[in-house]
Amino acid sequence: MADDFKYHIDHHSSLITPAELAEARIARARGDIDDTQLREIEDRLIKDALHTQRRLGLAALGDGQLRRRNSLAPIYDGIEGFGAETAATGPIAELVGRHLAPEYRPLQATPKAKAAAGGRLVADEAAFVIADDVDRPVLVALPSPGFVLALTGDPDGKAGEEATVALAAIIREEVVALAAEGVAYVQLHNPLAGILLTNAGRERAKTLGLDPDALLGQLIAADAKVLEGLAERTPENFRTGLDLTTAGADYAKQGYDAAATTRFVATQPYDRLCVEYPQAEATRFPIDLLKAGTVVSLGVVDVAVPEPEDVDALVERIDIAAAVIDIDDIAISTNGGFTASPTTLTEPQQRAKLQLVEMTARYFWGNEL
Repeated sequence: MADDFKYHIDHHSSLITPAELAEARIARARGDIDDTQLREIEDRLIKDALHTQRRLGLAALGDGQLRRRNSLAPIYDGIEGFGAETAATGPIAELVGRHLAPEYRPLQATPKAKAAAGGRLVADEAAFVIADDVDRPVLVALPSPGFVLALTGDPDGKAGEEATVALAAIIREEVVALAAEGVAYVQLHNPLAGILLTNAGRERAKTLGLDPDALLGQLIAADAKVLEGLAERTPENFRTGLDLTTAGADYAKQGYDAAATTRFVATQPYDRLCVEYPQAEATRFPIDLLKAGTVVSLGVVDVAVPEPEDVDALVERIDIAAAVIDIDDIAISTNGGFTASPTTLTEPQQRAKLQLVEMTARYFWGNEL
């Protein structure tokens, strides 16, 4: 079934931390400014980011994750059971790399939402965007439970079913709350699953002593638990998607394992996926394997490369995809969040990349947008 959001232009939520904000955080750590002053700077820069997203025509808007120190922070800050930050060690941390796993905290007890935060993870992020009256669907991204649990250094799943159920339930309750507040779209990010579908990622996992099929099965099972009973508790026009993008990590350069990808699409329950769809045909996610009706956001604009792509080449790539799946089930985006890029882009380069997404959509869909 075609997606009635018509999200032809998609987004991965995270934006580059503006230099002014980075400097303000250093000033706060030194005691030169207080929390109120830092908050005022955050508020102003988030408003600027929302203004930019509106002008670029993005179909769903977020705060750029500008209140987070990194993409995993809402989990570690809002949930009890994780220990103090340590060096990112272990095979999975090595497999995904620092850009995709910017913080590492071992799991020491069954996850439990912190009462001090009212059991919430990103309420402040969503509330500020909604209060700004953006007049567009609001997007929030969260790490998937499977990805978080894998990063604890427990690749064999020894943390047990109890931890998996608990963490998935906390994230599910956050999704329900966000939907009730007016958020239209929540992405759960699991780049590890994306890596384990590639030939190079699977081989690297094996050299690190990991079983890629067993690990992928654990990820699917954990992430699926977020959806249990979710549809009955959220509005009809609410969407939850699984984001497999890696922001242009090298693993896809040797293509995807057809058998692993076939098993994945047959068993994972999400009907909206974010995947990478780069220039080289052999490195694109095999969308022909997707189940009919799966809405797929194609990451055609590369956040790992500073230079802008040719818009005509991007349109041709969408033409190829549209010959395989229903055009109503296609959106286009970057191939991941900007903070996950292995290349440090400037703010003008980031804007140019987002503008390319919008321009490509305009070329392809025209007045439909």
